[in-house]
Amino acid sequence: MPPRVRHVPFVQRRTAAWLAALPWLGPGLARVESSAVRDAIEATPARSPVWICGMARSGSTILLELLDALPTFASHHYSDYPWLWTPYWRHCLRAALAPKPTVPRERAHRDRILVTADSPEAFEEVFWMHFFAGRHDPARSQVLDADTRHPTFERFFDEHQRKLVAVRGARRYLAKANYHLPRIGYLRRLHADARFLIPLREPVAQVASLVRQDVLFTRLDAEDPAVAAHLARVGHFEFGPQKRALNSGDAEATQAIAACFDRGDVAQGYAHQWVAQYAYALDRMQHDAALANACLWVEHDRLCAHPVSNLESIAAHLALDETDARRLVHAGRARLRSEDHADAPFDAATRRSIEQITAPLWRRLQAWIERGNAPD
Repeated sequence: MPPRVRHVPFVQRRTAAWLAALPWLGPGLARVESSAVRDAIEATPARSPVWICGMARSGSTILLELLDALPTFASHHYSDYPWLWTPYWRHCLRAALAPKPTVPRERAHRDRILVTADSPEAFEEVFWMHFFAGRHDPARSQVLDADTRHPTFERFFDEHQRKLVAVRGARRYLAKANYHLPRIGYLRRLHADARFLIPLREPVAQVASLVRQDVLFTRLDAEDPAVAAHLARVGHFEFGPQKRALNSGDAEATQAIAACFDRGDVAQGYAHQWVAQYAYALDRMQHDAALANACLWVEHDRLCAHPVSNLESIAAHLALDETDARRLVHAGRARLRSEDHADAPFDAATRRSIEQITAPLWRRLQAWIERGNAPD
């Protein structure tokens, strides 16, 4: 018998599973913590939060890391999981334990991004899955717009952001969330001064990256079934055996994506998903000037080829002060490089199919970005 492979650490495999089996515990502890630190919450303004909300494999992680490195922002870190619900107490406990700094290691995606326990990560989806039934059900629209109301979630979410900002000694909340494009209308209602960065890549390159990750995580799950369980608990259904189509309000398009996944046409499924997610966002912006002003599309290849001008645009969009803007440009210029695209994990016919599916929207997006992220 081959040796058992463990890809998921003990805390994420056992403690997180235990917490997930008691879904009332996290929210209950969050309410108690909020009562205990009420003065800190009330002294911390909820000012202009930032969400990075492109589809997976769009360059979102590097944007998250560059912004999280600025003292202005507070975001979730790897070490916060699974105790996400009580950021104040978790921070105090970790400070008391004084753990040794961890050595940077390549993350599970095997994409040369090195992380430590203090690296930022996307964990916000845990809360959305708890408060909104049917998240990630392809049969249900995932659109949450300005008419959405959920007072219990809204109070928790506001307090959580304030607690995280306060305990980090920051001024603004920052999160990466791959499923937020159908939610930007709701988020703008909650935070009229919110800012959104929408990263994307040339569609063939982005689909190729998604396919590689799908192959990788399918293999990792075959080696360790805890992988899929962990990804499901943190709300990652982008790739691997548990991947699901995201319903952006078009049931027919969603069914087509799911059908591609079911019959093994993974690349075509991702191509249709790329169109569905980004088209939904672009269509909303073309009919809502205020929303368009709150969003900045960030094309990854342009960012890597011309880091200074693009990072300056990001800094201006986020209204960073001069010091943070300089830090962002300096750090990004040192880190961002044009990528050497690996061979696509599909044949020429599949590539042509992807191009055919995505080309109309890609032309629209290029025109939008060329106009400076503004409508005609």
